[in-house]
Amino acid sequence: MGSMAYTRFFRIAVVGIISTAAIVSLTIVDQAIAGPSGPHHSFLGGPWEIVIKMRLDDEGLRFPLTVSDETKPQKLDTILPIKGTPIEIILEDYFPDLKRETNAVKHPGGGIVAKMSIDGINLKQDIWLSSGDPARQSISSRIGSVTIRRLHNTNNVEKLMKGLTHSRAVGILSIWPEDGSKPFECVAKISETIRIPGSKYKVTIKEYMPHYSVDTETKKVVNQSQKPVNPAVKIAFEDGKKAYEQWLWAKFPATPHKEEIELPLRMRFTDFDLHEATGKYILAAASGTKPWLLTSKKGKKRAERAVLGRPYPFADKEYSFNIEKIIDGAIVKTDWTNGSERLLRPAVITTIKENGTSNQAVLELNKPIHHKIKSGMLVLLYRRTQAS
Repeated sequence: MGSMAYTRFFRIAVVGIISTAAIVSLTIVDQAIAGPSGPHHSFLGGPWEIVIKMRLDDEGLRFPLTVSDETKPQKLDTILPIKGTPIEIILEDYFPDLKRETNAVKHPGGGIVAKMSIDGINLKQDIWLSSGDPARQSISSRIGSVTIRRLHNTNNVEKLMKGLTHSRAVGILSIWPEDGSKPFECVAKISETIRIPGSKYKVTIKEYMPHYSVDTETKKVVNQSQKPVNPAVKIAFEDGKKAYEQWLWAKFPATPHKEEIELPLRMRFTDFDLHEATGKYILAAASGTKPWLLTSKKGKKRAERAVLGRPYPFADKEYSFNIEKIIDGAIVKTDWTNGSERLLRPAVITTIKENGTSNQAVLELNKPIHHKIKSGMLVLLYRRTQAS
């Protein structure tokens, strides 16, 4: 079977830069629509319409969608103006049988990309992870997860990965020297002081919060849960004369609060929190080095070199993943094409424009998408025309 079973288990975690680190999940959809084969499926055909909602509780704007031949791909070039807003919805292409082709493409400043396959009962699906793309940094489910992380210094990858198995280790601290060259990297352990080589500075890891948040009433920093939703460390930074504290967040660069002082050196905290759960893995590599896996078994962390092609079990032993290849300095690119001249998986390729920004959105029949805009959330739905 295709990926139908997979939709019950795995979701790509799309993590945004939000004050309380809310997580939005995008379900990986089926690769094929179930149903009888044939040149045209009447239950999929028109008349169609595009529904656009600015709020979940309103009926939305309804725009008819007409194509000359439902079994053939066509250019649309139609603009749906959302009056009273700076938003434009551009309908670009219609495909009767939507197919996606995903590959890794070399790109300056790109991250570490891994192509993996997920195997299990009635399941075999390829997955792409990319350290440089928040939308592709992890897959997660109730039976386990895989997260990808990039290390910046190639000299001590093995030492770092083995150091992460320490009971007080929560991640990696990367510190760039003033000249901006290759950073010094060390394991961040609670209550440990780190001297930065070649400088007068030292850093102490004071506190770690898996789910950093700020109480809206007291304005105090609080930890909402033990799950690594918005991981952060509080550091004490000293130069022999001055000492001050600062929070570093894993999901976005540190920005000093009004009462804080900007750090003299650029720092980054990368979390490696497994939440002590079996079936969870963190895949890590630096540019030009072999990958490593950090995992937890019976509450104890373990680091090992990743072996390409070897199956690694999730918590449910009937499901596993294997790493097919690692690509350095790349991005993951998905191209949308038409598979055949049959009405199997109708879709409309759109571009959403707002205040000079453009984002592509793929509208599959009867599958609403939620697109974040400045004023909230935009909901778009491609469906058969409903009676008024």
